[in-house]
Amino acid sequence: MENKVCGELKKRALLAKQRLKLGYWEQLQKEREQLLQTAGETDSVRQRVSELQRAKLSRDMNSVVNVDAAGRDEQMYKRVCEILDSDEDVMNPIGRLMDKSHYEELDDGGRQRYILELSKKFIELKERYYQERLGKSC
Repeated sequence: MENKVCGELKKRALLAKQRLKLGYWEQLQKEREQLLQTAGETDSVRQRVSELQRAKLSRDMNSVVNVDAAGRDEQMYKRVCEILDSDEDVMNPIGRLMDKSHYEELDDGGRQRYILELSKKFIELKERYYQERLGKSC
């Protein structure tokens, strides 16, 4: 167990070092300055830009630590973007995101958990979608 924790710590330290070497933080600062210049430097804009960057940093960290889950999340985010970009009113977005074959294999309790987890994920990704759209419009 201790080796696993030590290995995880070393992995995170290596990733932090790589971010410093590659200029990740400088790039993040430039993006922040550009967004603030285009939108004006009000408190609400600063807060929105900070939230966007915090979410981006969190996604970047998770994508490195948990590659498989991050890949699935990004694929689902693309599908959510397609749903929200379409001009039609979507009555059942969860049904469009659902993996029907996986759903059919589950028992009743599993189906309920799957739908609840999927709806929670859809809400998170929908909020991300609108936040990113607001950030681009600034």
